[in-house]
Amino acid sequence: MGYLSLVFVLCVFAPCLVTGASKPLPSVYIQIDFKFTWSEFCLLETYFKTKLAELLIKDDGHPIMFSQVYLNNFDENCPASKNNTAEKASLLFYIIKPGGTYADVDEEMTKHAFKALHYLVENKLGRLFGPLFELKINKVQAKGDKAPPKPTGFSEIERTYIAIGIACGVLAIIVLITIAVHFIKKSLRRNRHPSSQRTGEENKGIEIIESPPLNANQAYHVHEEASPSSPTETKF
Repeated sequence: MGYLSLVFVLCVFAPCLVTGASKPLPSVYIQIDFKFTWSEFCLLETYFKTKLAELLIKDDGHPIMFSQVYLNNFDENCPASKNNTAEKASLLFYIIKPGGTYADVDEEMTKHAFKALHYLVENKLGRLFGPLFELKINKVQAKGDKAPPKPTGFSEIERTYIAIGIACGVLAIIVLITIAVHFIKKSLRRNRHPSSQRTGEENKGIEIIESPPLNANQAYHVHEEASPSSPTETKF
């Protein structure tokens, strides 16, 4: 009887005791469907966690820790068995609290991770998440009882950044047009008066010195010096 009871317990709980079995999923988690297989993704565990941790910034301005990214079904699929080497990787993961276990899900940070990844994938900006994931993600979904709704448009902050970008672009165009018009006008003025411009440039090297006017006394002395001397009378 005792032997049969032990066999029953092992049959019921064996899947949870096997190394690599996935844990119960929390109230909110993320599913990413990749274009590459499990055998390929198994080599990218560290890379995936590192890039996701860099993407998620806390309120204090620092990224989350590497260990907070919990991959729920990674161990059961990696190393890839012979049965799933050609199967596309569909990863289930979420963010846990610092120093916590798989059960200590950080709901807010997990929702933030979903919004960030969904935005990058929908706008084909996977390279910002990681160059190896560019155009390699099919879909990002939030699941669970507390999963956030799928974003339907730009947030207020995103709209603000877009408006600032458009305003800067318009201002740059106006400045370029103003500079172009200035140089065109300057070129036209040169073409209309080429001779006067050359004459002015030639006269720049000639310096005309004007002597100061003479007063009456100075003029008289000059005239007296310039006149021939009168003959002298010789007396005998």
